[in-house]
Amino acid sequence: MSCEIYDMPLFRGCDRTVVDDMLGGSFCRLGSYSKGDFIAMQDSACRSLFVLCEGSVYARMTNDEGREFTLDTLSAPDVLASAFIFSTDGTFPVTIIANSDCKIWVVDKECIRSILEHDTAVLNNFLTILSDHSVFLSNRLHQFALQTLASRLIGYLEQNGSIHNLQETAFILGVARPSLSRSVSQ
Repeated sequence: MSCEIYDMPLFRGCDRTVVDDMLGGSFCRLGSYSKGDFIAMQDSACRSLFVLCEGSVYARMTNDEGREFTLDTLSAPDVLASAFIFSTDGTFPVTIIANSDCKIWVVDKECIRSILEHDTAVLNNFLTILSDHSVFLSNRLHQFALQTLASRLIGYLEQNGSIHNLQETAFILGVARPSLSRSVSQ
């Protein structure tokens, strides 16, 4: 396999024979995306797990009025759609866009289900990834529901060191650029 899938957090410590058998007998492909490409659209069906092997992507939400919010930027190695693939709704709540050139293993839902049933190491890795993503989303919700823009900005600076692009940072913080500019100047 191009892009060694066994080095990915999801498959670390797995039984390679089980994973090879499952991936070989099921729909799975390696996709290449260029910066700016749409990988998955908000509200589209989520039928596969995306394993980010190279590059980075960002997850963006858009409401009916066209207001956008960048939820997160993810870098390889990581798993995309882990929390959505087995959901009752079965759709992506975000649009996933390539932030750089990237490679993604797209693995069919039934293939992932079968691997999880047959390999406890992959099951434990998957549960850890789901839990980590849930903790991230909980913290993100806390930021937006309970913190002021000034405190979110301080948190962003503590995590990233500086602001390189006001528009991009405004997207990440979920505010208009002029509001962010005022807060930065204060």
